[in-house]
Amino acid sequence: MTTFTAKEYLRYTRHIQLPHVGAQGQTTLKNAHALIIGCGGLGAPVSLYLAAAGIGTITVVDGDTVELSNLQRQITFVENDVGYNKAQRTQQRLQDLNSNITVHAITEHLDENNAPALITAASIILDCTDSFNARCLINETCRKFNKAWVYASLYQFSGQCAVFTPAGPCFNCLFSAPANNAPNCNVAGVLGTLPGLLGTLQANEALKYLLGLDGLLESKLLLIEASTMDFQTLAIHSNPDCSSCGTGASNPKKASDHPLPKINPTSPYGRQLSCDEIVALANSNHTQLIDVRSPQEHAAFNLGGLNIPLTLLESGEFSLKRDKPVMLYCQAGPRSEHACTLLIAQGFDAVYLKGGLAQTLATQT
Repeated sequence: MTTFTAKEYLRYTRHIQLPHVGAQGQTTLKNAHALIIGCGGLGAPVSLYLAAAGIGTITVVDGDTVELSNLQRQITFVENDVGYNKAQRTQQRLQDLNSNITVHAITEHLDENNAPALITAASIILDCTDSFNARCLINETCRKFNKAWVYASLYQFSGQCAVFTPAGPCFNCLFSAPANNAPNCNVAGVLGTLPGLLGTLQANEALKYLLGLDGLLESKLLLIEASTMDFQTLAIHSNPDCSSCGTGASNPKKASDHPLPKINPTSPYGRQLSCDEIVALANSNHTQLIDVRSPQEHAAFNLGGLNIPLTLLESGEFSLKRDKPVMLYCQAGPRSEHACTLLIAQGFDAVYLKGGLAQTLATQT
């Protein structure tokens, strides 16, 4: 049984007073090890709240240096930190915040070489990156070593959060393929408070997981729109064809979990289809073709089908048949991929146009 010093007891009094935490729960946090991958906008609130909560060991991973443009949202840093490694500066900030914990700084990015050792040593993993490839690596490594991880992502005013555990559907069930031209915060911008909101939610889910509390965002995707303060929670279903956790990955129990019918099993793109495939299937009258761009973009040029802007799909203000597969397209791919993710999470069979109209038109000129 871990004991607390008088100083620690005073520091964590508000936790210990909670019936669902108490001294035993606080001891659990003190014995826990959190791995925070990325020290940017998400990693800042995550690391600060977990350090303040008394997580006994925290490892922060980031190979980047602090830039002036980071200070708009990455609240662990100050102007004097510009030019220094983010992991090292975060380590110092956390130790200044809580001298009772141990903080390790890894001054390089997560990769296939360091991921196994870092992830197996942790009690909970938090993805605070802005990289699809990093998330795939986290997912695969966590599945391999039966570890839970907390995911979040940001885009301008919108955010997502979910918890992936060994017993539930995985990241690959939800996002089967990356959007090669999907913009990150450096390109698309992000409201400065949004990472704080999502990072706080990540820290909240990490504490709930470690304490064994109910209501975890497991098998759920929380969608947040900061501009309107709309919150929506969607169910995530296991994909029996998932290469990470489906029946093909030696996980028989997934076979009965809401299977998604295939539109075109022979497609080399998985949840992406080429323009020719989209048009051919649209002409079969057995599918639903949807343009997720704005009405103005749709009026200028389109491949046909209904025009349901992404904003309506995000808000739930749409009507689609569940017995017909949905095919989505936009200008460059990211919007239709996002729409595809939303619909799959709601149980629709959906695919999107690879590269969007921009790539399709480029190959035709």
